[in-house]
Amino acid sequence: MDISRKERDELRRQREIMEAALSIFAAQGFHGTTMAQISESAQYPLGTIYKYFSSKKQIYHELVLERVHQLGDILYEISIKKDLSPTEKLKQFLFAKSKFYRTNNEFIRIYISERSTIDSVLMPKLNEKVNRMNDKMVFLFQKTFEQGQNGEFKSYPPREMALLFTDIAHSVCWSSLFDDEDEETHHKRLELIFNIFLNGVADNKTLQEN
Repeated sequence: MDISRKERDELRRQREIMEAALSIFAAQGFHGTTMAQISESAQYPLGTIYKYFSSKKQIYHELVLERVHQLGDILYEISIKKDLSPTEKLKQFLFAKSKFYRTNNEFIRIYISERSTIDSVLMPKLNEKVNRMNDKMVFLFQKTFEQGQNGEFKSYPPREMALLFTDIAHSVCWSSLFDDEDEETHHKRLELIFNIFLNGVADNKTLQEN
């Protein structure tokens, strides 16, 4: 549906405010950030900031949900590709998640570092929403492992394998944010880690094909 020029301008201002806030959050932490600092960074009057967001908590809330939904959409699009085998889907899940982490480096760092004190304490409803989205992502992985049990994967419990894959993918992607490596080196490391994981879950036929 087409939107008016005024609506586009409104969305642009909100986007600029959120991105300015993200930079401040990343540099000073959530608790060290003020709305006045966000106003200065975004180059909008404080009154304009409050027109769109009632507090820095709301800005943070919108930033988190936006990014979580973006990642969820990326993984979902991979999951419904009919031309990919379960093994190929798992590999694309890992590489897509890594790319998302590296592309959203500032956001991932501040979110992971502060989640225990912000989501769980200050914003429990946000924490619940994020957990529901995470459950949906785990379910995508679970369905992929189920699809692969037609001879592609060993018959391990799909739910447990999905949780294991989730933990491995997060750990690998998170650690990559602190490695000073170029994309080619990072790509090779992901290939190695995926192949090690595949060696543990795939049957001999799958390994021979890969």
